[in-house]
Amino acid sequence: MRSLKLITVAVVAALGLTATGCSSSSDTKSDGPVTLTYAMWQQDQVAAFEKIFAEFTRQNPEISVKIQLTPFAQYFAKRQNEAANGTLPDVFWLNPYHFPLYASEGVIAPIDEKVSRSGFDLDAIPEGMRSMYSWDGKLYSLPNNRTVIVVYYNKDLFAKAKLPEPKPSWTWQEFQDTARKLTDPEAGVYGTAVSLDQGHVGVQTTIPQAGGYVLSPDKSKTGFGDPKTVAGVRYLTDMIANGSAPKLSTTAQTDMNSLFFSSKVAMLYQGSWFANAYSQSDLAKAGKIGVVTVPHGPAGNATPGSSLGNVMPAKAKHPEQSYKLIEFLGSKAAAEIYSQEGVGLTAYRETDQNYVGKFTKVFDLTPVTEAVKVANPLPASLNSSVWLKQLVDDLTPAFEQKQSAEQACAKLATDMQGALDQEKRKK
Repeated sequence: MRSLKLITVAVVAALGLTATGCSSSSDTKSDGPVTLTYAMWQQDQVAAFEKIFAEFTRQNPEISVKIQLTPFAQYFAKRQNEAANGTLPDVFWLNPYHFPLYASEGVIAPIDEKVSRSGFDLDAIPEGMRSMYSWDGKLYSLPNNRTVIVVYYNKDLFAKAKLPEPKPSWTWQEFQDTARKLTDPEAGVYGTAVSLDQGHVGVQTTIPQAGGYVLSPDKSKTGFGDPKTVAGVRYLTDMIANGSAPKLSTTAQTDMNSLFFSSKVAMLYQGSWFANAYSQSDLAKAGKIGVVTVPHGPAGNATPGSSLGNVMPAKAKHPEQSYKLIEFLGSKAAAEIYSQEGVGLTAYRETDQNYVGKFTKVFDLTPVTEAVKVANPLPASLNSSVWLKQLVDDLTPAFEQKQSAEQACAKLATDMQGALDQEKRKK
């Protein structure tokens, strides 16, 4: 295992990682019943996971699972403290942004040998999903969910504005034109809203569609100096400039989902993982929400695709039982429950209709299944959290109309490249 001293002092402080949380564990089995702790951040998925764990325990009577729920805003700080103290949960969520650092520093355990011994069919998990949780030739998770970005829209506001509902073939220009027509300053209605705190919902969706890039394939270079990348940012800031989207200071007071639910925003780029929450809104129950694939930019309409990783600590208290849970979460049995409960699409395409069917009474989620076909992996490097913060900090002035997109991207290009160069020096 590489020493954590290879990370800069600032990053160590941010992660709170020490060798205490990184030592290897033996594969000895515990005697008697075991209760595993499982950490996640999505409140609206708890009920579905309780059903998944009930089935897991039915198949493995000696193992029960207790959920630890931590809101996303505090989730990684808590995991970092636990890593420092050697108290990480038995199995916990990671996303592609945070995975590389946890894997590279030996905080989590590879599972290749356990997969080989168990006979799990790795081909059941698409290679693109497995690659998100592979590091240095080793596999750390069996990811079993797929997420993309789509556009949710308010059918009632379209009808009031006498506008046709959007079609899958629509373009950026049509989205911007529609947003302007839907905007009604007297009624306090915006055509759309944009976000920076969910990077891949906003600029990380539009930048590739403009032909630009956030991170080079070899993860050594930022794309924010590329004019096409700037165009992907400007597409969003232009809608703030013309008044069809609120400034970030407005959405900081009332988040964009709440504005959408209260019919103050007509269209939103949003993650497919919000379908459950959206389906429970009064708008959805009234049949007033539509879903469509995101509009086409100059280079197409592919969106970032992601998947959550279930991982176990390198210093696992119950390594065999923890792996059993990870394997079950990667199975078709778990996928059936996951999709039937409307949590999301899974690695098993045959379960797609379970997911779509869950919501047919409120809206049609078929566009999500179409978006998955052209999704690209999220850009992630060794320590993505550093440049993700820089992305928000440096682009905020452009989204507040205090700088041009060109000025903001120029600063971000310098800052992000510095972070990437530092990663290379620490490898």
